[in-house]
Amino acid sequence: MDVESQLLEIERKLWTNDTVFYKHSLTEEAVLVFAETGPITRSEAVEAIHVENAEGRRWTQVDFDHVRIARLTTATCLLTYTVAARRESDSSAMSALASSVYVHHSGAWKLAFHQQTPITSHK
Repeated sequence: MDVESQLLEIERKLWTNDTVFYKHSLTEEAVLVFAETGPITRSEAVEAIHVENAEGRRWTQVDFDHVRIARLTTATCLLTYTVAARRESDSSAMSALASSVYVHHSGAWKLAFHQQTPITSHK
């Protein structure tokens, strides 16, 4: 499997709210940035996923568009995309610009940084 396919597979699976996969797929020093929370650590992200799962707030539809991958070094990649995602209880999807930085560490690609910027309609 090529690097682009590997990174997209990881990114899509991260949207499934699987806490074990999160722990395995993020570096210890990972930072995630969301409009609702600001910067959070790997452990804070895993705890947030636990809470979302307990509240039944899983993503049921996630669509990526405008995907780009830039190989920054042999062991570092930048993945950018737009996402439209909807939770089961929501009537409409949220849209965001997303960026993720992956590092190749111990034989596997791991997420080191992720940021989502909400896309809002301007009228």
